[in-house]
Amino acid sequence: MAKRKRKKKTAEELSTENELLKLKMMAEFGGDFMGGEDLPPDIENQFLKQVMSFHKLHDSSKTTTVYKYIGEPEYNHVNDLSDKEVVKELKALLKLMDKKGVALSALPETPKREVYRFITEELFKHEIEDVKVRGWVNQFVYEEFYPNPDYDIRSAASLCLQSIFNKGHVFFEDHYSEEMKDHLGLSMEVEELREKIEAFWSKFNNVKLNQYDVDKLEINEDTAHVVCNVSYKTQAQKGRKFKTEDAVVEFNLVRSKFVNSWWEIVQVSTDVL
Repeated sequence: MAKRKRKKKTAEELSTENELLKLKMMAEFGGDFMGGEDLPPDIENQFLKQVMSFHKLHDSSKTTTVYKYIGEPEYNHVNDLSDKEVVKELKALLKLMDKKGVALSALPETPKREVYRFITEELFKHEIEDVKVRGWVNQFVYEEFYPNPDYDIRSAASLCLQSIFNKGHVFFEDHYSEEMKDHLGLSMEVEELREKIEAFWSKFNNVKLNQYDVDKLEINEDTAHVVCNVSYKTQAQKGRKFKTEDAVVEFNLVRSKFVNSWWEIVQVSTDVL
């Protein structure tokens, strides 16, 4: 006897089911689960079911090592490999890890030999939950184990410069400290900085960051100071030529209290704001 084809649920039925799933998850797992408001009902339904499946497995799961999780593959010690062999074996190892639901990211300038050493000597011993759900990946970042403050601080400064000198650029509040200070060292809200940037933009039809260079970078244990020389272009009115202008921007940053590798901007000083 032929199997009857299951009737496909309508968008309205899926939306109703999604709301019930959210309520059930909130009752079972706690918290306020909002889901994805912009997702189509069918995609959100799949997502919610995956989340629920993950939570159930999480509650009953045991821990294991990354090495056991990916099937205890054979590997060579880093000191027994030539540079060419390291590159080849690292590529194969990352491919296997990805297939088994474990991913590692590292800055491009991190030596391949160091990445291979880190995986085989440290990451393999790292404990994770023995949970496997289709589509879920255990994501690791090398810099969370070995922070690179120079890179992190330069990145924070770069993102801030883009948000100042590119009109309409997204303003990321997470990059700023809750203890922000103005150029005089007085307390201010992060929203005040956003307002100053928008006031700067309002003077021109367009503003574009041209280029910048880091003139000074000082890093202490939990604080940093950066000075950047900036070149930017302004357009007074639509159709007019752009004018190239210069500015100096100084940043004071503090290490996050919660994430060791995260640096927050606590002060931005420049004549344009």
